[in-house]
Amino acid sequence: MRKINRNNLIKRTAQILRNNEGASMVLVSVLAIIVLTAVVVLRVATTTFMASTNRQLNQDQAYELAASLGESINLLIEEDKFLIYDVTLDEYVTDSDTGVTTYYKTVYNQNGFEGLPDASVVAIVTETGDGSGRILEVTADVGSAEYIYTREYRQ
Repeated sequence: MRKINRNNLIKRTAQILRNNEGASMVLVSVLAIIVLTAVVVLRVATTTFMASTNRQLNQDQAYELAASLGESINLLIEEDKFLIYDVTLDEYVTDSDTGVTTYYKTVYNQNGFEGLPDASVVAIVTETGDGSGRILEVTADVGSAEYIYTREYRQ
């Protein structure tokens, strides 16, 4: 078996490229295109990954806001510090498709938090469909993500 000397191989390749200047330009151009394509593909992949990560982060933050406020209000209700049945439902919205009017009361509304300037959270109390209970609904929006926490209370 014949042993190949690396130095000879490199020298021979360099000699071929020196002798064929047009061919070496084509080779360099092809290598440059491959490198540029790899850079563009990596950039697109990184941008897509970061956008997906930001979307997931917004969803997680919306969940945390809604769930923590909902559980805090629920704790106040259980300790009789917030009497949900004594809340006067003096606000209403009418569904334009069905004509059904829903009465509610906004009990908490805040926009912007430290570190989350584009976030908002709203807590409302409504009556159940049969009128025998109340529903606490907390809606949190962070960026383009929304999470709704709902809890029903019966007398």
